[in-house]
Amino acid sequence: MIKQIWFDFGNIFIPIYPERTRKAFDARGVQLTEEGLKALNERYEVGALSTQEFLQDIATTCSHLQSSMAVAHGWNALLGKLQDRTLFLKKLVRTYELCLVSNTNEAHIKHIKKESGPFLWNAFVEKFEALFLSYEIGHRKPDRSYFEYVLKHMDAKPEEVLFIDDSSVNIEAAAALGIHTWQFNAQEGNITRELPPVLAKLNQRTTSTLGV
Repeated sequence: MIKQIWFDFGNIFIPIYPERTRKAFDARGVQLTEEGLKALNERYEVGALSTQEFLQDIATTCSHLQSSMAVAHGWNALLGKLQDRTLFLKKLVRTYELCLVSNTNEAHIKHIKKESGPFLWNAFVEKFEALFLSYEIGHRKPDRSYFEYVLKHMDAKPEEVLFIDDSSVNIEAAAALGIHTWQFNAQEGNITRELPPVLAKLNQRTTSTLGV
């Protein structure tokens, strides 16, 4: 029986458009390669770099002078609008423990809070038992240590968890630990319509496995 649902953030509740940031960075003369930006971002996402350090490291690669504020604008360009799923989450929380499991960073979280406004943001986050944000906990998906950290702090058994993410790499890593998974992308589907039958099927299967 599924007792907990772990939701990714990007492309689950908020659409992500990486091409917007690439376009903004190109316009600002950022010279970092995709690989270089990825490596820098991975350090930022586990808290190894402060926001100022991250933005300044990018700004110093620009072919013409750019401020950290200008870089931040381009960095946040990839974020769409937070979708209002509070009523759906309110229904789920009656039956399941929910948590948010996200590879993210301080700049993006601050931007989302500001753009969504305090009412929507607070109504959203209060539905979760906990937020496991990579930059705060020092671990990121798909590292095994990330999932083990969440399992420990949610006092969860892998077979009682459904993990939802848009990344196949993250899905495979969680599945390797015995966690039930569902790959979903909000830009391609409707979670309020598609999740209930997934849960029903999983609960029926796990109950049958237990011989109930």
